[in-house]
Amino acid sequence: MAEIYRLPAVSPTMELGTLVAWRLEEGDAFSSGAVIAEIGTDKATVEAELYEDGVLLARLVAEDDEVPVNAPIAVLGAAGEDAGELIATARAELDAMRKKAAGDGAPAAAEAATDDGGAEPEPSPAAAASAPGADEAKTSEAPTTSSASRPSDPPPPQASVTRTWHDQALPPLFLDPPGDVRAASGRPGRVLASPLARAIARDKGIDLRGIDGTGPGGRIVRADVERQGRPGGAAVTVPDDTVVKLTPMRKTIARRLLASHTDIPTFFLTVTFDMDGMVAFRDGLKVHQPDLKVSYNDLMVKAVAKALRAYPAANASWTDKGIVRHGRVDVGVAVAVDEGLLTPVIRNADQLDLATIGSTTRALAAKARDGKLMPEDYQGGTFTISNLGMMDIEHFTAILNPPEAGILAVGALAQVPVVSHGQLGIGWRMKATMTCDHRVIDGAVGAGFLAVLRRYVEVPALLFV
Repeated sequence: MAEIYRLPAVSPTMELGTLVAWRLEEGDAFSSGAVIAEIGTDKATVEAELYEDGVLLARLVAEDDEVPVNAPIAVLGAAGEDAGELIATARAELDAMRKKAAGDGAPAAAEAATDDGGAEPEPSPAAAASAPGADEAKTSEAPTTSSASRPSDPPPPQASVTRTWHDQALPPLFLDPPGDVRAASGRPGRVLASPLARAIARDKGIDLRGIDGTGPGGRIVRADVERQGRPGGAAVTVPDDTVVKLTPMRKTIARRLLASHTDIPTFFLTVTFDMDGMVAFRDGLKVHQPDLKVSYNDLMVKAVAKALRAYPAANASWTDKGIVRHGRVDVGVAVAVDEGLLTPVIRNADQLDLATIGSTTRALAAKARDGKLMPEDYQGGTFTISNLGMMDIEHFTAILNPPEAGILAVGALAQVPVVSHGQLGIGWRMKATMTCDHRVIDGAVGAGFLAVLRRYVEVPALLFV
């Protein structure tokens, strides 16, 4: 018996899904476990499986279409089965769900106001004056002069407007407002042009009298002169604006970040780490263990994880029932993808060695860029690191990733002049800024955590104690 196949909710936060690609054509037979389509969620692209045998009787949406969760996207049944009535019903249901998701269905009153082409025009002053209850004093006014007997408007003056400032005459090239442009336009032989246009024309030897102005009142502006100065007077070709379609991932990221920025009281703490020890430590690893691939970001993940374990007040989240101090240390690492920013999570990062942290981070980053992250890969973090140091960003602030109460924005590692024991020298330094949810991490708690983190960063041998 034919049945409707609906868009599955493959992510807890999913509200809309994009049908990225169909795997079956209409009329194709399938068996249990077959993949009917690829669905784009708010974080990744996943395969939608079928759990029974049958035939794909109809596809209701096209590839790249975005539809609400649980909306009809296909009709399944047996070979040769007549499912025309069910297909029509499914299409109608799909249209209704799309309209609801798009916010259609304006109040009837609003529709009625536009049915007759617009609202009623307001009564004219004359009609208002003749309405019942009008002020009697207005009835004694003299009748309005008819248009036939009303004198015509005076012609504009035929000379430029003279303007002064503190009794001093302004220069003749002063830019008059549009009304005065019209007044000055009647002067024979006068070329209306802005001061800048005149200066450019003078420098390039261009005769303004042969240029048609596009400014107010026909005034020649800078663009008119520059266009005239090009070979053949060709106009500039400006590409049209393009609209980049919002993916489910981009919409979800935008919604969550907006809520984070507006609903959570945040503040920022910035520190500068002495990185001489960290640089020497990593250089030693490259010499003595060249096969071990460890980046500065891997070292920072390890340092943050150890600091969170040692200072649990920062490894916490806000809930309506109370502040939850997490027993696990799951560190999210921000990864940039075309659709936005994802934060795959390194589980129990405080218990992992550097090699495992490095390989795990690279594997998760590759899955994020390929759109293959599953919900368990990016949900449930307790703290996040966002590193833009590799892009030569010295300092920035990051937006919290709820429900986490902290995120560390790591800047570039750089050699800078430093003063040590009264002597000027050169040292490796790095800025980092922690964004804190003030409901969970106040100034003292944040400063305490960063003090613990400083020990691990500046004395990397402590990472293995």
